[in-house]
Amino acid sequence: MAQLGLRTLIADAGQDRHKMLAGELLHPVAIEELTAFGFREALSTDGAPIVGFAVVDGAKTALLPYAPGNRGLGIEHHALVLPLLDILERRRDVQVRRRTRVNFLSDGPDGVEVTLSSDGRSERVRARMLVAADGRASPLRRAVGIPEEHDRLSTMVGVLVDATALPHAGRGHLFIGGPAPVLAYPISSTRARVMVDLPLGSAPDQVRDPETLSGVPMPLRQAILDALAREAPLVSASETRQLEAAYKGHVVLVGDAAGCCHPLSASGIASAVRDSRALEQAMRTAKNDVPRALAAYARARRPANRTRIALASALYEAFCSETVEMAALRGGLFRYWERSPTGTRISMSLLSTRETRMSVMAREYARVVAHGLVALGVGSVRAVRGPRRAVRAGARLVASALPHVRTAMAGAVEDRILALPPPHAQVPAAAESLGSSRASPSRS
Repeated sequence: MAQLGLRTLIADAGQDRHKMLAGELLHPVAIEELTAFGFREALSTDGAPIVGFAVVDGAKTALLPYAPGNRGLGIEHHALVLPLLDILERRRDVQVRRRTRVNFLSDGPDGVEVTLSSDGRSERVRARMLVAADGRASPLRRAVGIPEEHDRLSTMVGVLVDATALPHAGRGHLFIGGPAPVLAYPISSTRARVMVDLPLGSAPDQVRDPETLSGVPMPLRQAILDALAREAPLVSASETRQLEAAYKGHVVLVGDAAGCCHPLSASGIASAVRDSRALEQAMRTAKNDVPRALAAYARARRPANRTRIALASALYEAFCSETVEMAALRGGLFRYWERSPTGTRISMSLLSTRETRMSVMAREYARVVAHGLVALGVGSVRAVRGPRRAVRAGARLVASALPHVRTAMAGAVEDRILALPPPHAQVPAAAESLGSSRASPSRS
């Protein structure tokens, strides 16, 4: 917003980032956009390069690479966010307020009015636009009354271990062979983050149960147990939040505030910076006409966000469900990756949000189901024994895939509609902390 000539104020609530289990894995899309925004310095101070993912199911491992020349980054949350704020604080066209909270007051024809609260003092500010980047629970989203669908999925328990305990250096890892999926990735040259996904209703202490980590190979399993013995883990809820709109009036949502999904795909930061770029481009094209820009922003971000949430939901069901048909789907996924020259690349492109078309997701899902049916036919799914059980499992597999395929196909049709030129008359639909204004703030 500052690069567009708008006076910009960032209010950061000042949470202790060292105690947050939040975004730490940046896909290449996120690195490219943050670099283009001028944050290369924050990406080079710490962290570990990521070349792709490894999906591990018992003795089976599939390596999913990024496209040639692409690299991701694993970095501890505070080591990313605090340098970003430091860089912004040095800019003359941005005002940064630390330990400051935003309380929405009103929205009028020319902008919003909010109260900034810090250290017992308050200040009333008027702005042409309020950008709510305040996370998945988003108090600002609730304050302006944007409806959402909210599903609590599981509890994530996070610990730090020695990076050498990871089976595949320089890769994110998904371990899906046990009762609890486990996500792990390096965050520096010496340390790695491990996040264990516990079923809804589980106590965090369940992570110490030997069965919980049965899908994690040694020595990583022992490293997790040693870390749990040394210190209390970080804990976070996993949720899906889908919103009816990305903005309302002059308040616009970006990142998880505008919708979130299960973190298995580690796409949160990539989605947030993609939103930021879409908003910047919409404002630039609309010549800072806020109502017109926000309508264009909502239209531009919808396909990528919808595909991301649909993919995460499908993966979570496939990796966590104990049904026979989902075991067949997992078998089909590995079979697809083993036999398709481009399968791993396309899957990684979807996971990393490089590919955002729902038509591609629908096609890939259908191919995995087809491979799952073949796996059932040749008897390579351990959970199925006998031809009759295989036929019944195949029928359930096809039936279970239909809702995802319908969603994907409906999204593909919507993608085509959204690709059409927007109507001339823009009708606004309903959407810590960033406000931009040309008006001088008034103090209270």
